[in-house]
Amino acid sequence: MKIRLFIILIGSLLQGCSQVDDYMLGKDNTPKPKDLKQIDSKVKLSQNWSVPVGKASKTNEYLKIKPVIRGDIIYTADASGLIKAVTIKDGKVQWTTQLKHGIVSGPTVADGFIAVGTNASTLALLNQADGKELWQNKVSGEILSPPAMANQKVIAKTIDGKVYAFDAVNGNQLWTADHGSPSLVLKASSSPIILDNLVLIGFSDGKLDALELQTGRIVWQRSVAYASGASDVERLVDIDSDPIIKDHVAYLGSYQGYIGALSLTDGQFIWRKPGSVYKNMILNDNSLYLTDSNDVVWSIDSHTGTVNWKQTALKARGLTEPVFVGNDLVVGDKTGYLHVIASQTGELLGRSQMSGKVSVSPSVTGRNLYVLTDNGMLNQISVS
Repeated sequence: MKIRLFIILIGSLLQGCSQVDDYMLGKDNTPKPKDLKQIDSKVKLSQNWSVPVGKASKTNEYLKIKPVIRGDIIYTADASGLIKAVTIKDGKVQWTTQLKHGIVSGPTVADGFIAVGTNASTLALLNQADGKELWQNKVSGEILSPPAMANQKVIAKTIDGKVYAFDAVNGNQLWTADHGSPSLVLKASSSPIILDNLVLIGFSDGKLDALELQTGRIVWQRSVAYASGASDVERLVDIDSDPIIKDHVAYLGSYQGYIGALSLTDGQFIWRKPGSVYKNMILNDNSLYLTDSNDVVWSIDSHTGTVNWKQTALKARGLTEPVFVGNDLVVGDKTGYLHVIASQTGELLGRSQMSGKVSVSPSVTGRNLYVLTDNGMLNQISVS
Protein backbone atom coordinates (compact mmCIF):
# COMPACT_ATOMS: atom_id res chain seq x y z
CA MET A 1 0.00 0.00 0.00
CA LYS A 2 1.34 3.41 -0.90
CA ILE A 3 2.26 5.40 2.19
CA ARG A 4 1.46 9.10 1.96
CA LEU A 5 3.34 11.64 4.07
CA PHE A 6 1.57 14.71 5.44
CA ILE A 7 3.25 17.83 6.76
CA ILE A 8 1.34 19.93 9.28
CA LEU A 9 1.97 23.61 8.78
CA ILE A 10 2.87 25.49 11.93
CA GLY A 11 3.94 29.02 11.11
CA SER A 12 6.64 28.88 8.46
CA LEU A 13 7.73 25.35 9.37
CA LEU A 14 8.73 24.30 5.89
CA GLN A 15 11.79 26.48 5.41
CA GLY A 16 14.34 23.74 4.94
CA CYS A 17 14.84 20.00 5.06
CA SER A 18 16.51 20.13 8.50
CA GLN A 19 13.44 21.78 10.00
CA VAL A 20 11.21 19.14 8.50
CA ASP A 21 13.48 16.42 9.88
CA ASP A 22 13.36 18.05 13.32
CA TYR A 23 9.58 18.24 13.16
CA MET A 24 9.25 14.58 12.19
CA LEU A 25 11.40 13.76 15.25
CA GLY A 26 9.07 15.69 17.52
CA LYS A 27 11.28 18.75 18.04
CA ASP A 28 9.74 22.20 18.20
CA ASN A 29 11.52 24.27 15.56
CA THR A 30 8.74 26.79 15.00
CA PRO A 31 10.27 30.24 14.42
CA LYS A 32 9.93 32.57 17.40
CA PRO A 33 7.20 35.16 16.83
CA LYS A 34 8.26 38.76 16.38
CA ASP A 35 7.87 40.84 19.52
CA LEU A 36 4.90 43.17 19.32
CA LYS A 37 5.79 46.84 19.32
CA GLN A 38 3.63 49.35 21.12
CA ILE A 39 1.16 51.04 18.77
CA ASP A 40 -1.13 54.03 19.12
CA SER A 41 -4.50 52.26 18.98
CA LYS A 42 -6.97 53.89 16.60
CA VAL A 43 -9.74 51.31 16.97
CA LYS A 44 -11.43 49.68 19.96
CA LEU A 45 -12.17 45.97 20.25
CA SER A 46 -14.81 45.03 22.86
CA GLN A 47 -16.01 41.57 23.86
CA ASN A 48 -19.80 41.31 24.05
CA TRP A 49 -20.27 37.63 24.88
CA SER A 50 -18.42 34.34 24.99
CA VAL A 51 -19.81 30.80 24.91
CA PRO A 52 -18.15 27.36 24.95
CA VAL A 53 -18.74 25.48 21.68
CA GLY A 54 -16.08 22.77 21.84
CA LYS A 55 -13.11 21.30 23.62
CA ALA A 56 -9.63 22.71 23.91
CA SER A 57 -7.58 21.53 20.93
CA LYS A 58 -4.00 21.67 19.72
CA THR A 59 -4.97 20.65 16.19
CA ASN A 60 -7.01 23.67 15.08
CA GLU A 61 -3.98 25.40 13.60
CA TYR A 62 -4.22 23.46 10.35
CA LEU A 63 -7.94 22.60 10.29
CA LYS A 64 -10.39 24.55 8.15
CA ILE A 65 -13.23 24.69 10.67
CA LYS A 66 -14.21 28.35 10.42
CA PRO A 67 -17.67 29.13 11.85
CA VAL A 68 -20.32 29.98 9.25
CA ILE A 69 -23.03 32.63 9.66
CA ARG A 70 -26.42 32.15 8.03
CA GLY A 71 -29.09 34.69 8.97
CA ASP A 72 -29.04 35.18 12.75
CA ILE A 73 -27.33 31.84 13.48
CA ILE A 74 -23.64 30.95 13.52
CA TYR A 75 -22.72 27.28 13.02
CA THR A 76 -19.54 25.93 14.60
CA ALA A 77 -17.60 22.68 14.23
CA ASP A 78 -15.07 21.28 16.68
CA ALA A 79 -12.18 18.85 16.22
CA SER A 80 -13.82 16.52 18.76
CA GLY A 81 -16.90 16.13 16.51
CA LEU A 82 -19.15 18.70 18.19
CA ILE A 83 -21.40 20.88 16.00
CA LYS A 84 -23.47 23.75 17.41
CA ALA A 85 -25.92 26.37 16.22
CA VAL A 86 -25.61 29.64 18.18
CA THR A 87 -27.57 32.89 17.89
CA ILE A 88 -25.30 35.77 16.88
CA LYS A 89 -27.21 38.28 19.01
CA ASP A 90 -26.58 36.78 22.43
CA GLY A 91 -24.63 33.54 22.02
CA LYS A 92 -27.47 31.22 23.03
CA VAL A 93 -27.07 27.64 21.81
CA GLN A 94 -30.02 26.48 19.68
CA TRP A 95 -28.94 22.88 19.18
CA THR A 96 -25.93 20.62 19.63
CA THR A 97 -24.89 17.48 17.75
CA GLN A 98 -22.02 15.18 18.71
CA LEU A 99 -20.68 13.09 15.83
CA LYS A 100 -19.00 9.75 16.36
CA HIS A 101 -15.80 10.96 14.72
CA GLY A 102 -13.74 14.15 14.99
CA ILE A 103 -14.17 16.93 12.46
CA VAL A 104 -11.35 18.11 10.16
CA SER A 105 -13.23 20.49 7.83
CA GLY A 106 -16.43 22.49 7.63
CA PRO A 107 -19.07 23.37 8.36
CA THR A 108 -20.44 24.14 4.91
CA VAL A 109 -24.02 25.43 5.21
CA ALA A 110 -26.34 25.60 2.17
CA ASP A 111 -29.72 24.43 0.89
CA GLY A 112 -30.86 23.53 4.43
CA PHE A 113 -27.90 21.18 5.00
CA ILE A 114 -24.62 21.23 6.93
CA ALA A 115 -21.64 19.27 5.57
CA VAL A 116 -18.43 18.39 7.43
CA GLY A 117 -15.42 16.14 6.81
CA THR A 118 -14.33 13.79 9.60
CA ASN A 119 -11.04 12.27 10.70
CA ALA A 120 -12.41 8.84 9.77
CA SER A 121 -12.33 9.80 6.07
CA THR A 122 -16.08 10.29 5.89
CA LEU A 123 -18.39 13.02 4.68
CA ALA A 124 -21.28 13.75 7.04
CA LEU A 125 -24.45 15.69 6.25
CA LEU A 126 -26.79 17.19 8.86
CA ASN A 127 -30.13 18.97 8.85
CA GLN A 128 -29.53 22.71 9.25
CA ALA A 129 -32.71 23.25 11.27
CA ASP A 130 -32.09 20.80 14.12
CA GLY A 131 -28.60 19.29 13.60
CA LYS A 132 -29.90 15.78 12.99
CA GLU A 133 -27.39 13.61 11.13
CA LEU A 134 -28.88 12.58 7.77
CA TRP A 135 -26.11 10.39 6.37
CA GLN A 136 -22.37 9.72 6.48
CA ASN A 137 -20.39 8.24 3.59
CA LYS A 138 -16.89 6.79 3.46
CA VAL A 139 -14.35 8.29 1.03
CA SER A 140 -10.76 7.42 0.14
CA GLY A 141 -9.02 9.94 2.40
CA GLU A 142 -9.55 12.85 4.77
CA ILE A 143 -11.54 15.81 3.46
CA LEU A 144 -9.33 18.62 4.73
CA SER A 145 -11.19 21.43 2.97
CA PRO A 146 -14.86 22.35 3.52
CA PRO A 147 -17.07 20.64 0.92
CA ALA A 148 -19.02 22.67 -1.64
CA MET A 149 -22.80 22.49 -2.04
CA ALA A 150 -25.15 23.62 -4.80
CA ASN A 151 -28.24 22.28 -6.55
CA GLN A 152 -28.61 19.58 -3.84
CA LYS A 153 -25.16 18.22 -4.64
CA VAL A 154 -22.25 17.94 -2.23
CA ILE A 155 -18.75 18.07 -3.74
CA ALA A 156 -15.77 16.99 -1.62
CA LYS A 157 -12.04 16.69 -2.35
CA THR A 158 -9.91 14.17 -0.47
CA ILE A 159 -6.25 14.63 0.39
CA ASP A 160 -5.25 11.85 -2.03
CA GLY A 161 -6.54 13.90 -4.98
CA LYS A 162 -10.00 12.41 -5.53
CA VAL A 163 -13.22 14.38 -5.97
CA TYR A 164 -16.62 13.00 -4.94
CA ALA A 165 -20.13 14.18 -5.76
CA PHE A 166 -23.05 13.04 -3.60
CA ASP A 167 -26.78 13.61 -3.72
CA ALA A 168 -27.48 15.78 -0.67
CA VAL A 169 -30.95 14.34 -0.12
CA ASN A 170 -30.21 10.60 -0.05
CA GLY A 171 -26.40 10.44 0.11
CA ASN A 172 -26.05 8.47 -3.12
CA GLN A 173 -22.69 8.84 -4.84
CA LEU A 174 -23.17 10.51 -8.21
CA TRP A 175 -19.62 10.41 -9.56
CA THR A 176 -15.95 10.43 -8.62
CA ALA A 177 -12.89 11.87 -10.35
CA ASP A 178 -9.30 10.89 -9.61
CA HIS A 179 -6.69 13.61 -10.16
CA GLY A 180 -4.05 11.98 -7.96
CA SER A 181 -1.47 13.66 -5.73
CA PRO A 182 2.28 13.65 -5.00
CA SER A 183 3.64 11.42 -2.25
CA LEU A 184 4.39 14.43 -0.03
CA VAL A 185 1.66 17.03 0.50
CA LEU A 186 0.83 19.75 2.99
CA LYS A 187 -1.89 18.97 5.50
CA ALA A 188 -3.99 21.80 4.16
CA SER A 189 -6.31 21.87 1.19
CA SER A 190 -8.40 24.19 -0.98
CA SER A 191 -12.15 23.77 -1.33
CA PRO A 192 -13.99 23.01 -4.56
CA ILE A 193 -15.68 26.07 -6.09
CA ILE A 194 -18.93 25.59 -7.99
CA LEU A 195 -19.31 28.03 -10.88
CA ASP A 196 -22.41 27.53 -13.03
CA ASN A 197 -22.00 24.02 -14.48
CA LEU A 198 -18.34 23.70 -13.49
CA VAL A 199 -16.44 22.64 -10.38
CA LEU A 200 -13.07 24.39 -10.08
CA ILE A 201 -10.56 22.54 -7.89
CA GLY A 202 -6.94 23.23 -6.99
CA PHE A 203 -4.67 20.26 -6.28
CA SER A 204 -1.42 19.54 -4.48
CA ASP A 205 0.58 19.27 -7.71
CA GLY A 206 -0.08 22.93 -8.54
CA LYS A 207 -2.81 22.25 -11.11
CA LEU A 208 -6.32 23.70 -11.36
CA ASP A 209 -9.01 21.43 -12.85
CA ALA A 210 -12.43 22.36 -14.16
CA LEU A 211 -14.88 19.44 -13.89
CA GLU A 212 -18.38 19.17 -15.26
CA LEU A 213 -20.76 19.44 -12.30
CA GLN A 214 -23.19 16.82 -13.58
CA THR A 215 -20.71 14.12 -14.56
CA GLY A 216 -17.26 14.90 -13.10
CA ARG A 217 -15.76 14.88 -16.58
CA ILE A 218 -12.67 17.08 -16.86
CA VAL A 219 -13.30 20.10 -19.10
CA TRP A 220 -9.90 21.76 -18.85
CA GLN A 221 -6.77 21.85 -16.72
CA ARG A 222 -4.23 24.61 -16.05
CA SER A 223 -0.86 24.53 -14.25
CA VAL A 224 -0.60 27.31 -11.68
CA ALA A 225 2.85 26.32 -10.37
CA TYR A 226 5.54 23.85 -11.37
CA ALA A 227 7.48 21.70 -8.92
CA SER A 228 11.22 22.30 -8.83
CA GLY A 229 14.12 21.45 -6.55
CA ALA A 230 16.05 18.37 -5.52
CA SER A 231 13.94 17.26 -2.55
CA ASP A 232 10.25 16.47 -2.14
CA VAL A 233 9.98 19.36 0.32
CA GLU A 234 11.40 21.83 -2.19
CA ARG A 235 8.97 20.50 -4.80
CA LEU A 236 5.84 21.24 -2.72
CA VAL A 237 3.54 23.50 -4.77
CA ASP A 238 0.14 22.71 -3.24
CA ILE A 239 -2.84 24.89 -4.10
CA ASP A 240 -4.32 25.20 -0.61
CA SER A 241 -6.10 28.55 -0.77
CA ASP A 242 -9.59 28.52 -2.28
CA PRO A 243 -9.79 29.94 -5.82
CA ILE A 244 -11.56 33.32 -5.94
CA ILE A 245 -13.77 33.83 -8.99
CA LYS A 246 -14.84 37.27 -10.22
CA ASP A 247 -15.76 38.49 -13.72
CA HIS A 248 -14.42 35.32 -15.42
CA VAL A 249 -11.09 35.63 -13.62
CA ALA A 250 -9.74 33.13 -11.07
CA TYR A 251 -7.36 34.45 -8.43
CA LEU A 252 -5.07 31.66 -7.25
CA GLY A 253 -2.20 31.05 -4.88
CA SER A 254 0.08 28.09 -4.26
CA TYR A 255 2.69 27.13 -1.69
CA GLN A 256 6.26 27.83 -2.88
CA GLY A 257 4.85 28.76 -6.27
CA TYR A 258 2.86 31.68 -7.56
CA ILE A 259 0.04 34.10 -6.88
CA GLY A 260 -1.83 35.09 -9.99
CA ALA A 261 -4.95 36.00 -11.92
CA LEU A 262 -6.08 33.45 -14.52
CA SER A 263 -8.55 34.31 -17.27
CA LEU A 264 -11.31 31.70 -17.43
CA THR A 265 -12.14 32.87 -20.95
CA ASP A 266 -8.89 31.87 -22.65
CA GLY A 267 -6.99 30.05 -19.87
CA GLN A 268 -4.11 32.55 -19.90
CA PHE A 269 -2.59 34.29 -16.90
CA ILE A 270 -3.36 38.00 -16.74
CA TRP A 271 -0.55 38.34 -14.24
CA ARG A 272 1.48 35.99 -12.11
CA LYS A 273 4.21 36.59 -9.55
CA PRO A 274 6.29 34.35 -7.24
CA GLY A 275 4.65 33.81 -3.88
CA SER A 276 3.92 31.23 -1.20
CA VAL A 277 0.46 31.01 0.31
CA TYR A 278 -1.57 28.19 1.83
CA LYS A 279 -4.33 30.16 3.59
CA ASN A 280 -7.34 31.66 1.87
CA MET A 281 -7.02 35.05 0.20
CA ILE A 282 -9.73 37.72 0.00
CA LEU A 283 -10.67 40.07 -2.83
CA ASN A 284 -12.13 43.50 -2.12
CA ASP A 285 -12.70 46.18 -4.74
CA ASN A 286 -9.48 46.20 -6.79
CA SER A 287 -7.16 44.59 -4.25
CA LEU A 288 -6.22 41.05 -3.29
CA TYR A 289 -5.27 40.56 0.37
CA LEU A 290 -3.35 37.59 1.72
CA THR A 291 -1.16 36.21 4.50
CA ASP A 292 1.86 34.40 3.07
CA SER A 293 3.68 31.39 4.53
CA ASN A 294 6.05 33.71 6.45
CA ASP A 295 3.10 35.59 8.02
CA VAL A 296 3.64 38.72 5.97
CA VAL A 297 0.33 40.42 5.09
CA TRP A 298 0.08 41.72 1.52
CA SER A 299 -2.19 43.95 -0.53
CA ILE A 300 -1.85 43.38 -4.27
CA ASP A 301 -3.56 45.19 -7.14
CA SER A 302 -5.93 42.58 -8.57
CA HIS A 303 -5.71 43.95 -12.12
CA THR A 304 -1.93 44.21 -12.49
CA GLY A 305 -0.33 42.21 -9.65
CA THR A 306 1.46 45.34 -8.40
CA VAL A 307 2.16 45.35 -4.66
CA ASN A 308 0.20 48.07 -2.86
CA TRP A 309 1.79 47.41 0.53
CA LYS A 310 3.09 44.68 2.81
CA GLN A 311 3.05 44.43 6.60
CA THR A 312 6.03 42.56 8.08
CA ALA A 313 5.60 43.35 11.79
CA LEU A 314 3.68 40.10 12.46
CA LYS A 315 6.18 37.61 11.03
CA ALA A 316 6.16 34.10 12.50
CA ARG A 317 3.07 34.81 14.61
CA GLY A 318 1.03 32.06 12.95
CA LEU A 319 -1.48 34.40 11.34
CA THR A 320 -4.91 33.45 10.08
CA GLU A 321 -6.18 34.52 6.70
CA PRO A 322 -7.35 38.17 6.74
CA VAL A 323 -11.02 39.19 6.96
CA PHE A 324 -12.68 42.56 6.42
CA VAL A 325 -14.46 44.54 9.13
CA GLY A 326 -15.71 47.76 7.59
CA ASN A 327 -12.72 49.21 5.75
CA ASP A 328 -10.16 47.44 7.91
CA LEU A 329 -8.52 44.01 7.89
CA VAL A 330 -8.34 41.67 10.88
CA VAL A 331 -6.02 38.68 11.41
CA GLY A 332 -5.66 36.41 14.43
CA ASP A 333 -2.45 34.76 15.64
CA LYS A 334 -1.24 31.69 17.52
CA THR A 335 -0.49 33.70 20.68
CA GLY A 336 -4.14 34.72 20.96
CA TYR A 337 -4.05 38.25 19.56
CA LEU A 338 -6.38 39.89 17.06
CA HIS A 339 -4.70 42.54 14.90
CA VAL A 340 -6.53 45.30 13.02
CA ILE A 341 -4.79 46.57 9.86
CA ALA A 342 -5.72 49.51 7.63
CA SER A 343 -6.61 48.07 4.23
CA GLN A 344 -5.38 51.13 2.32
CA THR A 345 -1.95 51.50 3.93
CA GLY A 346 -1.16 48.33 5.90
CA GLU A 347 -0.80 50.32 9.13
CA LEU A 348 -1.46 48.46 12.39
CA LEU A 349 -4.48 50.14 13.96
CA GLY A 350 -5.09 48.10 17.09
CA ARG A 351 -4.97 44.73 18.80
CA SER A 352 -6.72 42.72 21.48
CA GLN A 353 -5.79 39.47 23.24
CA MET A 354 -8.25 36.61 23.42
CA SER A 355 -8.51 33.80 25.98
CA GLY A 356 -6.83 31.27 23.67
CA LYS A 357 -4.96 30.85 20.40
CA VAL A 358 -6.69 32.15 17.27
CA SER A 359 -5.99 29.55 14.57
CA VAL A 360 -9.24 30.03 12.64
CA SER A 361 -10.01 33.35 10.94
CA PRO A 362 -12.96 35.26 12.44
CA SER A 363 -16.40 35.29 10.87
CA VAL A 364 -17.92 38.73 10.33
CA THR A 365 -21.28 40.51 10.26
CA GLY A 366 -21.20 44.30 10.16
CA ARG A 367 -18.74 45.52 12.78
CA ASN A 368 -18.89 42.30 14.80
CA LEU A 369 -16.28 39.55 14.76
CA TYR A 370 -17.07 35.99 15.82
CA VAL A 371 -13.81 34.47 16.98
CA LEU A 372 -13.34 30.74 17.68
CA THR A 373 -10.33 30.19 19.92
CA ASP A 374 -8.43 26.94 20.37
CA ASN A 375 -9.73 26.58 23.93
CA GLY A 376 -13.21 25.97 22.46
CA MET A 377 -14.73 29.41 23.08
CA LEU A 378 -16.78 31.39 20.56
CA ASN A 379 -16.51 35.12 21.19
CA GLN A 380 -18.39 38.09 19.77
CA ILE A 381 -16.05 41.08 19.44
CA SER A 382 -17.23 44.49 18.24
CA VAL A 383 -14.83 46.83 16.44
CA SER A 384 -15.35 50.57 16.76
